[in-house]
Amino acid sequence: MSKVQLSMPVAFLIENLRTSGEPKDVIIECIKKRDFSPLLDKVKEKTMDFKERCQTAEDIGDEWEEAIRNGYEFKFLHINGLKRLLHFRFDRTIDRDYEQDGIMLKNLHLDPIEMDTLQGLIGRQWQVIEEDHEAGNVPRTVSIKLLYRNEDD
Repeated sequence: MSKVQLSMPVAFLIENLRTSGEPKDVIIECIKKRDFSPLLDKVKEKTMDFKERCQTAEDIGDEWEEAIRNGYEFKFLHINGLKRLLHFRFDRTIDRDYEQDGIMLKNLHLDPIEMDTLQGLIGRQWQVIEEDHEAGNVPRTVSIKLLYRNEDD
């Protein structure tokens, strides 16, 4: 069974709501009711227009509930979206936790579970490359590069 594919606005709605630390069912109920007051003080990006993003999900038919319950992947993700995902999902920020070199991110430290999670979310367009091959469940240094690149770029 393939994963649900989400647009960036809907995926970032979910990622931001996940930062609240609340269980999936609470997040789903808030989206269904379009009442985000129980989560607002807990999310990373409090200024996000949650209701507008819910409307976007409805308008384009993104299966957000399935995505919350069973995972998803991005339909499309540009480099700034990738950095935003790293911030929401893994609490990693540029210049503190990794560097950008053109359209590649380098020197990012992720444990094997984080690496697998990230690759599952971005694997349609991006590749997580392990730079060092440590044993066990220790953080590894990784780079993230675009899978397909026009030779003219």
